[in-house]
Amino acid sequence: MSTLDEWDEQDEQNPVVESYVRLKMLGMHLRAHGFTIHEVAGGLVVRNTTSTARTCSGARGVAGDTITCRPYEKDEGRYWYFTSWQQPIAETERITDALVMIKGYLGAPA
Repeated sequence: MSTLDEWDEQDEQNPVVESYVRLKMLGMHLRAHGFTIHEVAGGLVVRNTTSTARTCSGARGVAGDTITCRPYEKDEGRYWYFTSWQQPIAETERITDALVMIKGYLGAPA
């Protein structure tokens, strides 16, 4: 086995790298749907800057969340996206489901 093959094998088993790659994929899809995306350590800040949501004080705000990705023990360790309050969004292999959920709670950008 070459050094590159060994690195690729280790890379595939590294949850940090795996999460990063899956978050990048989600970010590309969210951008295509009009969301503003910022990568942060361990997550993806997603904002709907055209949101008409109001804060509890009545002021208009920007809807946003920090989405993370990790293996989900309740689903045999498959990778899932999670909200900032640790609620599961969707399995990473179901990117359309993730988009629908995110649009549901952040609103669809205009």
